[in-house]
Amino acid sequence: MKMMKGDSVKEMKKKPAVEVEIQIGGRAPGSSPIAEELNELEMEDEDTYATMAPKGTFTSRGLDPLVKNTNKLLVLFGQDPSYPKVMDTDQLPTDFTRILSMFVAAVDDAVDEGILNPEMKIDLSQIRDDAGLMSLSGKIEMLAKDREFKRFLQEDQKEEEPAPEMEEEMAMSPEEEDAMLMERL
Repeated sequence: MKMMKGDSVKEMKKKPAVEVEIQIGGRAPGSSPIAEELNELEMEDEDTYATMAPKGTFTSRGLDPLVKNTNKLLVLFGQDPSYPKVMDTDQLPTDFTRILSMFVAAVDDAVDEGILNPEMKIDLSQIRDDAGLMSLSGKIEMLAKDREFKRFLQEDQKEEEPAPEMEEEMAMSPEEEDAMLMERL
């Protein structure tokens, strides 16, 4: 609420707050069947990563270098390299596990294509303590420096980017998007 000249703080506290509900396409956000389905899918996704998250005794001794090296590798994936420090815990956060899973998938693909040695594979289920975190951190640091892996990721990103003329053809109205998503369900 904007204060007008002459308004006192007491007067501002007495004025009722105004609530605004934004409606898109005639309905409030989150009220469509698609929004409900997306929320359910997000919850399932969250549960999946919570289940995958390494569990054990993790301290800053293992967590700090892992986060530092993860941030270095995030750059190669075109992501913001600013994952915050993780406090001592008995389970890695789900959003951090999601990032590590992205690394696992890329490493698996690179190993399958002969870019990386199979020893570089990452198995999150084997991480139970700081020693496991430090081993993982070392692999991630090596990946961030590996020229062949960098080249592999750059080629992979180029393949995923649609051509500019394709983007125009792919543009849909909100109604078309809703219809397409409903067909998929």
